[in-house]
Amino acid sequence: MKTFIVLIPVSSLASPRNACEQIEGTKFYNEEGLTPDDILNKLMVELGISTPHNIEVWSISDFMDEFNNENIDINNYFMSYVYSGT
Repeated sequence: MKTFIVLIPVSSLASPRNACEQIEGTKFYNEEGLTPDDILNKLMVELGISTPHNIEVWSISDFMDEFNNENIDINNYFMSYVYSGT
């Protein structure tokens, strides 16, 4: 199973924190090889939105690199996670 980090900007949705809680731990079973863009499209359906609202989806490895390199200002986001795979 592959883990993805989801960052929802604090100023994007009416309730970004609730959106993070709604998707937290969502599993997309039997779907190997999903890209962050694929996950974003699936999350838009889950959240009932038609545009991405600057939501970012990262593989856990890419997120760790960007965060540790201080390229992400975590104060601007609420964070959640989802899974894909079997």
